[in-house]
Amino acid sequence: MSRKAALSFDAGVVAGLLRDAAGPARDVADGGCPGLTLRLSPTAASWHVRARYEGRQHRVLLGDARTWTLPQARAVAVEVRRHIDAGKGEPASEWVELKRAAVAREARRRRGKDAGEEIAVPEYMPRTAPPTTWTYGEAREAWGAWLRRESDAGAFRAATVRNYLGVVGCPAMRTLDGRFVSRIRDADVAAVVESLVDDGRRSTARDVVRVAKRFWAWMAAPGQATRSGATRKAMDDLVAPKLGDVKMRRHFPLLPETARMLAVAQHGVLSDSVGMAIEILIFTAQRRLSVVRAKVSEFEPWAARPDWGLWWQGHRKIARGTPTAEDPRRGSHALPLPPHVWWRVQAYLRRTEAAASERGVERSKWMFPQTRPRRVGAHGDGHLAEDTLTHAVAAMPGCRASPHDVRRAFASVLQNELGIQVAQVGMVLDHAKSDLLQVNADTGMTSRYTMDQLLAFKAPALEEWAGALVDAKRQVELPDSETLKAMLVAENLRQRGVKDPAEEKARRAAASARAWAEGRTTRQRRRAQGSVHPAE
Repeated sequence: MSRKAALSFDAGVVAGLLRDAAGPARDVADGGCPGLTLRLSPTAASWHVRARYEGRQHRVLLGDARTWTLPQARAVAVEVRRHIDAGKGEPASEWVELKRAAVAREARRRRGKDAGEEIAVPEYMPRTAPPTTWTYGEAREAWGAWLRRESDAGAFRAATVRNYLGVVGCPAMRTLDGRFVSRIRDADVAAVVESLVDDGRRSTARDVVRVAKRFWAWMAAPGQATRSGATRKAMDDLVAPKLGDVKMRRHFPLLPETARMLAVAQHGVLSDSVGMAIEILIFTAQRRLSVVRAKVSEFEPWAARPDWGLWWQGHRKIARGTPTAEDPRRGSHALPLPPHVWWRVQAYLRRTEAAASERGVERSKWMFPQTRPRRVGAHGDGHLAEDTLTHAVAAMPGCRASPHDVRRAFASVLQNELGIQVAQVGMVLDHAKSDLLQVNADTGMTSRYTMDQLLAFKAPALEEWAGALVDAKRQVELPDSETLKAMLVAENLRQRGVKDPAEEKARRAAASARAWAEGRTTRQRRRAQGSVHPAE
């Protein structure tokens, strides 16, 4: 059917269109009312409203253009679009007629004529009853509860649960929250994926495809299919975008970039635990998980070298044995901490001990305790999540590097600029083929390193690295605290896909209010269990 450019309708224009309604059927849009169209054909003329609902274009019939006046059509068209925009779908034809009657009555009243009894019009009257199955938002909550239950039983790691829920609950996917799962198609999720690719977030787009397939498979399982409304293999045709050459995407940051990262961490705009965790990660070039799982008991002075410290790193990617009663440090990765680093570690421990004392609680066993426990009774029990470090570093202005890139910078700078042997670098990085308890010589003889020898190899590398960082940091210029904090917040919001900070703030406030009204906040649940912290 052919379309005609929009006209600004009035009574004369409409009368002329009705009089000249000859030839093939066509639609004429009203330039004075969005969505309102007049459909003309040699045998009929009718008013329609166009609107999008759940990703599809809908056309709602209002009535015969020869009996409906233009003001009536415009007024009812606005109400029909409001009905659809509210997520109620197309209104029933009875509702449309009631709205028209109410508009006509109001027009008579304004002219001072007898308007008759007031016409009661329901706020909403969908043409078809909405599904009784889950919306996407309800499905997310149900999956989250199931994942956490399975995690408590040991079926999933806590990090896996956080990853899954973070992906299905990212801002781009939350646009589906009000839609029924039974009406969401793979094309709808594909549109979300495409929007993420357009924003340059290919990795997130791939995560959405990966996790959405698992999410829909769970919803379509016999235990949830009736409640969710999901169908089997609904997302099987989703295709993840390509990332490109992984090696080409690797980043080898130079010393100035790493020093800038250190300067932001020490600036004070980050929380004390996050800032210090990033410092330790940079100064020691260790993995995120090893850093966040560090315990206070793993740090001690190095008796052999005054003003130095030792970090007996308990978490290692490559296991080297487990502690015993005779050797509690067995299997640890020993890292010497140069005087400057050790001084900062001691100052951090004094600050956190004093803060715990002021609150009247015992300091957490974790070096970097989480600041907002997710679970009831988790106060003081958990450590920072490794993703916290990733997000904090990614938001730093002028820093392209990720936490893992620091290890590349450490190896590159020490070998290429400071002349440290590759074997010593490998001992600190703790890769699979470095820092072994036994080293096979070319002669086939096996010798065992003593712990002093290991530390003697590692100490020069870490001392040179710390010195180079401190020197480079002196050249870093940062904005004032308020400006830097605003830059970090803005970048964090951008990475999370938040395009309207005010809308996101309102959404979070509404979610918090709803959780409080339902008694689901962490504090309320702890109070119900009698485990509220005294400081609260």
